[in-house]
Amino acid sequence: MTATEAVHGRDAMADAVNAAKMATLGALAAGVAHELNTPMGALNSNHDVLKRALARLQHILADEVVEPSELNEVRRVVAAIHDVLQVNDLAVARMVELVNSLRTFGRPDRALIDRVDLRETLESALTLLAHRTRDRITVVRELEPIPPVQCYPQEIGQVVMNLLVNAIQAIDGAGTVTVRTRALESAVQIDVEDTGIGIPEEFLGRIFEPGFTTKGSRVGMGLGLLLTRQVVERHRGRIGVRSTSGKGSLFTVSLPHTLDSGGVP
Repeated sequence: MTATEAVHGRDAMADAVNAAKMATLGALAAGVAHELNTPMGALNSNHDVLKRALARLQHILADEVVEPSELNEVRRVVAAIHDVLQVNDLAVARMVELVNSLRTFGRPDRALIDRVDLRETLESALTLLAHRTRDRITVVRELEPIPPVQCYPQEIGQVVMNLLVNAIQAIDGAGTVTVRTRALESAVQIDVEDTGIGIPEEFLGRIFEPGFTTKGSRVGMGLGLLLTRQVVERHRGRIGVRSTSGKGSLFTVSLPHTLDSGGVP
């Protein structure tokens, strides 16, 4: 492959991943808006409480003299303000977490190579998908310490998002999604395991084919398994799957520490 062909291939992959990210963000928009609405509602309500508390304190202090009989009320108002601010801290932290996850996930990717802790990538994706798991799916994290990997962060982020969405969609009703990280000798490994419908054995060899799907099986959000595999292989990594129909599936992605290595052994 010539240098020009490599650049064109890189650009085509970036275009495909960016298109996939936009599709994913569109599909996530309603859920993320709902997630933001809860802390925003708390802040809005508490803003009114703080205004009334401040007005009461201003009334008490209007004559610049606090009578002994007013001290207890001042203490009650100050305690109420403290409690409200603690709730606000939690609400703001949740909103910052969601916005940062959106910014990280939605940032355009044009040959931006970086070293990334894939545990953070998993956590960011799980934050954006929280509305899809809450009250239905238990998320189990088994995130062992791993060294950072050199990669195109947005591409690997979309791979992680796709595998998690597929796992969630595979579960009809209640179930469990388990995410794992593990350090290998010259690579890191990510596992995404679900207790969903599984993939029939006769289809396992075809799931990475263009456009392949089965009724009621996994339908990814924005990035199919074919492109998922292409991204992983461009990173000199490997993707594998084990599945039992009716019991669930395990997708495993292994990535070398650096892009210029010989790949995953």
